[in-house]
Order: sequence, then structure tokens, then C-alpha cells
Amino acid sequence: MSLLFESICVLNGRVLYPKWHELRYHSAYSELFGESPKKNLLAGLQIPIEFKSGKVKLKIIYGQNQKEFSFQHYKTQKIETLKIVHHDKLDYSLKYNERKTLNELFSLKENCDDVLIIKKGEITDTSYGNVIFFDGTNWITPKNPLLKGTCRARLISDRKAKKKVIRLEHLKSFKGVKVINAMRDLEQKMIPIENIIL
Repeated sequence: MSLLFESICVLNGRVLYPKWHELRYHSAYSELFGESPKKNLLAGLQIPIEFKSGKVKLKIIYGQNQKEFSFQHYKTQKIETLKIVHHDKLDYSLKYNERKTLNELFSLKENCDDVLIIKKGEITDTSYGNVIFFDGTNWITPKNPLLKGTCRARLISDRKAKKKVIRLEHLKSFKGVKVINAMRDLEQKMIPIENIIL
């Protein structure tokens, strides 16, 4: 049976934005296993003392009858360049622990820091996060990402980001882009549009 996972930011011992991870967990679990989970995602969580300071990535791998917590101190990776890659059949609508295709696409990044994946002509995500573009006034995120991330969902809910179909030809209308996920919020440095390599 397929395993799913959640990556959650823990800052100085405090779990950030647990509501959004619980929402996705309940939705994904119900979709994959055809029933609601009996317990919440964070039930049974105990943060070891050595992970109660600084920025920590909590990874929860789960299946229908199993759940495993792991922790690692997190250092934000620098993402300054993105390489355009295409894959029209990639399905990552649930956060599967199996990432073979995403890892294969990541290997195509050449001299860039990550890839920007195009599916059926639309910009979707990088290999490790959603993207959010700045047009000089508003933040715009692709309407049809590969994965509906928790940071993305929160920014849309808070009206800090708008959803829109973004195609390759639209890139020139933006000033820059940020890669966001549970560990990378809007405070990340913006990547200039010219640093997206075709």
C-alpha cells in the first residue's frame, strides 16, 4: 500500500500551522484509503529535547495502519535558478513518499538549483515546492499545481496570493518567483524571472 508523508516546520519546539497539515492529512487519507483517519496527524507526537530549538523539519510518514515521526535540523537551501522541464503525465496530487519521477526530473536541472515543471503547457511546481510569482503588485500562484501545498493554501486563504493559469509565455509579465513549502514561507528571496532557464 502506498505511503504518504507530511513535512512540517517546527520552530523552537512549536509546530507551525498545524491546522493546514491536519486538513491535508484528513483529505489525502480519505482519498487514498476510503475512510477517515481514526486519529489526528499529530496524535502521539513528542519532540525530542535536541529538536526543541531552532528550525526543524518534522517528517511524518503514514499509511493506513502506521505512522512514523522523524526530525532533522533544517537549513534553508539556496534556490537562485530554475530549469524548465516538461512532463505531461506526472501525477503527484497526493504527497507520496515515493518520489521516483520527481527525482528523475530534478536530475535534469543541469547547472540550476531546481527544476520548474511544465505539465500540458502549464507551469506547475518545482521538484520540492509550489511557486508564487510577483507581477509588481500581486502574488500569483499556478491554478493547477502538481501538489496543493499547505503554505500555498494558507496564502490563498489569507488573500496574500491569487490563483491563475500560468503558461510559459506568461513568464515575461512577472518580475520574479519564490519557491514555497512548509519550510519556506514568503520571506524567501525572490528569484528574478531571467533566472528561469528554458
